[in-house]
Amino acid sequence: MSYIQTRDGEQIFVRDIGKRSKPDHPTIILLHGFGMQSLHWLPFAAPLALKYRFLIPDLRGFGQSHLVTHNQPCVISNYADDLDDIISHFKLSNFKLVGISMGAFVALQYQGTYGTDKISHYLHIDQSPKCINGKSWQWGLFGDENQDRLSRASTLVNNLTPYVKSKTPYDLLPINLRNQLWRDLGDFFASALSRTSHKKLARKICSKEKLICRLMPVNNWPTYIHCLKAYIEQNYDMQSILERIDTPISLLVGMKSEMYPCGGQLRIADYHSDCEIIPFQNSGHTPLIDQPFRFFYELKRFAGL
Repeated sequence: MSYIQTRDGEQIFVRDIGKRSKPDHPTIILLHGFGMQSLHWLPFAAPLALKYRFLIPDLRGFGQSHLVTHNQPCVISNYADDLDDIISHFKLSNFKLVGISMGAFVALQYQGTYGTDKISHYLHIDQSPKCINGKSWQWGLFGDENQDRLSRASTLVNNLTPYVKSKTPYDLLPINLRNQLWRDLGDFFASALSRTSHKKLARKICSKEKLICRLMPVNNWPTYIHCLKAYIEQNYDMQSILERIDTPISLLVGMKSEMYPCGGQLRIADYHSDCEIIPFQNSGHTPLIDQPFRFFYELKRFAGL
């Protein structure tokens, strides 16, 4: 495990576990989603570490990179640049790439910006290629609730932006805005889960401020608002990137995903000629939670491809 210096002088935490036992086993990079961290990959990567090497970064604002701030309005581009710095640091010339949710957007943005020459295979997990709905796209974030949910997120961002600009410590935020932050994030995390009991648990945890602040540190709380703001304002659309890249793609789709309806995810195969579809019939947005044994099997299979 080590800290990698980025091009803007920040330090990003990267877990480096396992080793390649064979020359034809490329290093595998795992990218987490919003609200996650590198730690969440360990139950799946650690059992494979005797055979494969994994690099698992904590993206800016999360995990042990929580105190690292964003230096660009587009968080996805910021993360893609950080990924390029990690690849350069470890002098990787051949690797496999895995991204879930926001991490999948980062993986696609990296491929669109820096090319695919070094990537031998890409595993894309439960992420629509386009975030915001329009006349020709109805499978964005939260599906039919896209506009309503993004409007709520905009209200939260607007209410907290003055405190972001003034660098107000979390403890000095108005209590009603702190409650709004965790209530909205609680709904967000509940949407990532498919089981009613898990949804209730997510909202319950987010309603307990002391508990959720341990799971999602608040020393650099503006990073969460920065991410939300980017999703609202940047109009992320990876369709053109998918048409350009030539990396083989394994597409893992949560068929019960409320976060990104499966209809939009499955259309990724329309933009890419070398795309394997892996449907998880009993999973929502987080197959790591909904079908962990099946997910481990697929990650192991991907590592050996």
